[in-house]
Amino acid sequence: MSILLIISVMLFLSIEFFIFTRDTKLGILSLASLIILLTIEQILKKIGWELDIFKSNKGDIKVIDESALIDGRIVDIVRAGFIGGSIVVPKYMVEKFKKLSNSENQLERFNARRALDIIAHLEENNRIPFKIMDVEVSSHIDEKKKIFEFAKKLKASVITSELMMIKEGAIENVPILNINDLAFALKPVILPGDEMNIFIIKEGKEREQGIGYLEDGTMVVVEDGYNFIGKKVDVKVHSLLQTSNGKIIFARIKN
Repeated sequence: MSILLIISVMLFLSIEFFIFTRDTKLGILSLASLIILLTIEQILKKIGWELDIFKSNKGDIKVIDESALIDGRIVDIVRAGFIGGSIVVPKYMVEKFKKLSNSENQLERFNARRALDIIAHLEENNRIPFKIMDVEVSSHIDEKKKIFEFAKKLKASVITSELMMIKEGAIENVPILNINDLAFALKPVILPGDEMNIFIIKEGKEREQGIGYLEDGTMVVVEDGYNFIGKKVDVKVHSLLQTSNGKIIFARIKN
């Protein structure tokens, strides 16, 4: 039975009882009970969303950290349906971004305004529940410790785009979802013998080399590509090199 139905029944019974008995004290008591129920209803409405998260999604909550908000790809990931459960942003983080949105530092101001725009897009999404939540965390600890403390209180995982959060999350026993891991998993697999069309933008370190880049930022070193700088050419991959900074593709001009 819903709280509204209970209130309606109580109101009806209070009026009928007062008319029938003419007992002022009992009538006042009934009305007082009604007021209490109305107050409970307002409280439930206020916290209802938080209760619904834990019931409908079985506690599958994901907290978005600063790096993921500034990164911005989280909006497309949510729209694509790659994330289930519910997503949450700490209220203290939103307040911080609002203050920094008027900062004299250009980079801080840009990042804060971008993060606020991303939050606005997440609020408009109709894929999964989104909420800005006010959970008390220690104010004297750094931002990473804050987000871990926040996540622990909600028994949530953290969505980030920062590499170091993975190691620190393991130490803090907080599950981490790294956006870059998803992006890497979705990269097309390139093998020796594959062909591609590449725009050569500059000369390479070695003689006659030209340098181009794939859309994901992967460097392509084209042998004999120097004479094609500023042009698009068809190339054929002959080898790949994995470095600490990523993958480098080596190719030759086709034919």
